[in-house]
Amino acid sequence: MWTVRSRQRMTCANEQRRYAGSRPIRRTPSESGRRWWWRSVTAAGLFLLVSSIGSVVQCQTFIRRTANVCRTDDECPVQAYCERYNTIHEYGVCSCMAGYFAVTDSNNTRRCLRAATDIGDYCLHNDQCHYTLSTDSECRDNSCQCRDGAHYVEREKRCYKTNYLGEYCRLTNNCIGNDTYCRDGICVCTPGKHPNADRNRCLQDAKLGDQCFRDEECVTDNSRCAQESCTCRVSHVLNENRNRCLPIVSRIYDLCEESIQCLYNIPYSQCRITTGTDGITAGRCTCASRFHEAGYKCVSSVHLNGICEVNDNCIDPDTTCLHGRCRCIDHMVEVDGICSGTFRPRFRVVPILLALIVVGRSYCIS
Repeated sequence: MWTVRSRQRMTCANEQRRYAGSRPIRRTPSESGRRWWWRSVTAAGLFLLVSSIGSVVQCQTFIRRTANVCRTDDECPVQAYCERYNTIHEYGVCSCMAGYFAVTDSNNTRRCLRAATDIGDYCLHNDQCHYTLSTDSECRDNSCQCRDGAHYVEREKRCYKTNYLGEYCRLTNNCIGNDTYCRDGICVCTPGKHPNADRNRCLQDAKLGDQCFRDEECVTDNSRCAQESCTCRVSHVLNENRNRCLPIVSRIYDLCEESIQCLYNIPYSQCRITTGTDGITAGRCTCASRFHEAGYKCVSSVHLNGICEVNDNCIDPDTTCLHGRCRCIDHMVEVDGICSGTFRPRFRVVPILLALIVVGRSYCIS
């Protein structure tokens, strides 16, 4: 079943073949006038109908008659012949030959120019290009080219208005690049492909580990092409399932999803997932078991009298790393495994008192 758009395309094709084909059927002037009036009314109605449904088909009308009255072909311009309506009339009108059409020069005279058949054909007038390439073409530097904002579609041999990937479109031919099509009014790539950075070409999807030649081929977020393979960028790290690139965490307590994000810059750390009172689950980088945070780093936790390397290792209150072990700080003593504030004398009190007593007795006897 034909649609209005199909009938419009057929009308355009028939119109072009009529102008480019053999000589038209000869009719009397009155018959031609009636048919001209009917065609005008029909064409106007068809135009309004097509416009109302948003058709984008263009139909360019090309004039073949040069308006020169003639009796023989020799009286007509180059590439034209004398066309008579019937054998009764002695005079006729000059008409362009098949593949040619009439254009008006600057001096208001018409001549016949050959219609271009492909992009790049020689031309002198825009209409030569419009005949085959559509009104989105023009004669530029004596060569038929697509206008700015239009592109050439090889399979159609025509110029179409250009719409980039992600932009609004009416026809698939509007979408620039191979493997593109118009879906729901938007230019998109075929499945398994994605737009390039300029949105004028579709690239094959390359996931992590797949072969690649350019960064833009890698479809995983925050991935790049390195050594002909899609890998994570330097600021990201591959997740456990090897299908995502996660950002590397730089400081303790930053947000995370997996421990690998924390361990990259913070040794002895882990990603701890918790659920808050608001019901939101989130992860943050914290120190692993038997380690604690000190200066935004994770250091091993050492208790009193344990072996240590730096003061930050000593986790018990009032302790410090002294000669490779965690000891109580000055003026503190260890009492039942903790550091106490009891005063530690620097000398023994009892022996001194006994010595004084002995000396005193000796003095009295003497």
